[in-house]
Amino acid sequence: MTMFKPVAVLLAGLLFAGTGFAQPPPDYSSDDPGSYNDASGTAIDPPSRVARLSVIRGAVSFVPAGENNWVQAEVNRPLISGDKLWTDRGARAELQIGSSAIRVDEQSNFHFLNLDDNMAQIELTEGTINLRVRRIYDGQTYEVDTPTLAFVINRVGEYRIDVAPDGRGTIVTAFRGGGDAYGEAGARFRIEEGQSIRFNDAQLRDYVSNGVPSPDDFDRFCFDRDGRWDNSRSRQYVSEDIIGYDDLDSYGSWDSTPDYGNVWYPSQVAVGWTPYSYGRWSWVGAYGWTWVDSSPWGFAPFHYGRWAWVNNRWGWCPGPANVRPYYAPALVAFVSGGGARLAFNVGGPVGWFPLGPRDVYVPSYRVSRNYFTSINIHNTTINNVTINNFYGNYQRGNFDYSRVNYANRNVTNAITAVRGDVFTGSREVRGSVVAVNRETFANARVSGFAAIAPTRQSLAFDAGGRSAAAPPQAVQSRSIIAATRPPAPMASFAQRENALQRDPGRALPVAQLRAAPTVIGNGEAAQRAAMTSRPNVNVVTRDGAPARSIAPSIQPRGPAQADGRAVDMRQSNDNARAGADNRSIDTRRAIDNNSRAPNDQAQRGQQPQGNPVQGRSITVPPGGHPQPEEQRGLPSSRYVNPNAPDNSAQQRSLRGNDNAGQRDNTPQNRSVPIERQPQQDNRSAVQMQQRQTPEYRSAPVERAPQVDMQQRAQQQQEMQQRRQQEVDQQRQQSQQREIQQRAQQQQEFQQRQQQESQQRAQQQQEMQQRAQQQRDMQQQRAQQQQEMQQRAQQQQEVQQRAQQQREMQQQQMQQRAQQQQEMQQRAQQQREVQQQQFQQRAQQQQEMQQRAQQQQRSEPQQRSEQPRSRGDNNNDRNNHR
Repeated sequence: MTMFKPVAVLLAGLLFAGTGFAQPPPDYSSDDPGSYNDASGTAIDPPSRVARLSVIRGAVSFVPAGENNWVQAEVNRPLISGDKLWTDRGARAELQIGSSAIRVDEQSNFHFLNLDDNMAQIELTEGTINLRVRRIYDGQTYEVDTPTLAFVINRVGEYRIDVAPDGRGTIVTAFRGGGDAYGEAGARFRIEEGQSIRFNDAQLRDYVSNGVPSPDDFDRFCFDRDGRWDNSRSRQYVSEDIIGYDDLDSYGSWDSTPDYGNVWYPSQVAVGWTPYSYGRWSWVGAYGWTWVDSSPWGFAPFHYGRWAWVNNRWGWCPGPANVRPYYAPALVAFVSGGGARLAFNVGGPVGWFPLGPRDVYVPSYRVSRNYFTSINIHNTTINNVTINNFYGNYQRGNFDYSRVNYANRNVTNAITAVRGDVFTGSREVRGSVVAVNRETFANARVSGFAAIAPTRQSLAFDAGGRSAAAPPQAVQSRSIIAATRPPAPMASFAQRENALQRDPGRALPVAQLRAAPTVIGNGEAAQRAAMTSRPNVNVVTRDGAPARSIAPSIQPRGPAQADGRAVDMRQSNDNARAGADNRSIDTRRAIDNNSRAPNDQAQRGQQPQGNPVQGRSITVPPGGHPQPEEQRGLPSSRYVNPNAPDNSAQQRSLRGNDNAGQRDNTPQNRSVPIERQPQQDNRSAVQMQQRQTPEYRSAPVERAPQVDMQQRAQQQQEMQQRRQQEVDQQRQQSQQREIQQRAQQQQEFQQRQQQESQQRAQQQQEMQQRAQQQRDMQQQRAQQQQEMQQRAQQQQEVQQRAQQQREMQQQQMQQRAQQQQEMQQRAQQQREVQQQQFQQRAQQQQEMQQRAQQQQRSEPQQRSEQPRSRGDNNNDRNNHR
């Protein structure tokens, strides 16, 4: 992948230029008080979890919240409240929500009515889903709303819900765990482990109970996914709530480093690969710009933890494994340039680089201090003092990104950049990377978010405008039963666009994402009713929330009892509810499948209709011979097309039920109590044939010859007694085995927990020791550096003094030389003066000698002349001198 090589040439000036400026964060001072805060003034945080679309097989369509145009779904897309899925014929999908998984079979219409930290409310108007809940926290609930009933789950377990193609029936199967079914007119029943109940009306009066049927293709698909999930090697390195950790096994390896602990290294990436360079950017709800990676393993490493450059390669550091992780849309810092604010625009380039360990993530949306702290310390190791300092600046609106020392800002190839239209159009980054040079990001700055407004194309990739399969409109608009009142639907992008344009790059809070339809009246009740108005949702609970009392158990009933309505379940439901009002139940604890409370088993053991299922193995008929594979399998839906040629009245019998005293050829669970019904008269048969109620698919039933009704009743009673005894014995044995197994599992789990706690304590101690060693080394280095600085300062002072002495000596030497020169000049002048004087004296002597000679020659003549006066003689003498 040589296309990434130009990005590696990112100038160092880009990063250093970015450190000289402060990027202002979102200005919250002018916001409307109700926009981002609740009534108490605290920030309303977005959910800390989302759903990941982890598997797509066949034609799976997707529509983002608030929109109507269906597009082709893509792996690693985060799903939030309001998002919808449709699996076309022959298609399947899987969604992961923390430590839970939802598998969707073909021709299923799936809709998230609500998804937050405590509630996962699903609308299923057609099709089949499998829900595996492996861990559940206090206050968490899973709810599946169908046209017939609402099934509420507050225990760990595994469940399957089938909705008839015409929406007139729902089958709820509890492989493990249990939950409550809610219907109209106050109907409510408890469905226990090992039960499969088909409800044919919204009042839950017309129903048929059965044990767990044999697995079909969809069940085997779920088995395979569960095994891959439970046996993942990466599970020992990360929290179980990190979405997508099971995909890391096949695409990389783990190693331990002294600085970062456990680190995962991808193995199937091209040379020059960089995190956040193989995917696209999308605008997702209250999270804003969200990274959707194209790699099959590309969810966990891009929404949790941090990336580090270790030994010349990129490694993912998952963060602490003993805390509940917080989802982040993208753990990156953005780079752009120009102006007083960050000049992100559609025409200019947009760059980003991954945050490193101990780098603080600053959301683009308003959050509370607790959310700000949790999303950082639950994804990496950061000092709380640092978090508090960052949040204070973030809350005051004066966050200075130039003061952040990002770990990866100087790493080669760390920054990826594309044009703004590629960024906002949710287009693939690979192949559109901008070759970065010194002019690309002139006056570049670093920011925690990209201040560029989304467009409608930013919501989801539309596959170049290709049409995607969509469910029929009648399926989408079907009315459903709900136990929990869902929030108002999401507003369309057109309704949110103006608000998004006013402050580019900032995601709207959850409250502003909801649609606010026009209502008559201004009362608060009218406003609340309008905000939560959903015309196709029928909330059947009194306060819009599931009850916390124990629901009455559902009684076994075969097809004859269902058709004749021999039992008024509403009356029994009311009586049981009256006796259970004072008994509260709260099984919503942070437990997993290996540590469920023993009292749940004791409670289930008292219910005669419960059928414990161990490992969901293939059931064996009473004869002891397993059925061939082609006879064990069922179609992907428990319902049969009413127009199918094999859907006759004789074939629409319940799986595992004896008809006319003879055994069926279909597989049966040994531990399921089977109630035999007397032979129906012709009128009842005609009524059953006219109703054409969808039933389980089963093999043709061999009918026995007509016998006396009294004899048949006696035989049936004796057989029921024998089978009841066998069932009781098998149930007791099964319960004992299950209790032993669970005790052993609980002991093993406690041992594992103890070992893990010891390992974690040892690791924590080692980390503390390493941290102490690092602090000691830092102190030593600081002390050495201080000593070196002092020595350097002393040396500098000595050098300065030596330089001053040299300068003084040089000045003195110059002065002495100048003095010597002056003395030499004076001596020369004196010599010249003396020489002149000597010459003058010599000349005078010569002149005197000449005068003396002349005088000697002139004396005889002078004597002969008259004598001169005394004054003249004196003058002559003076001149002579």
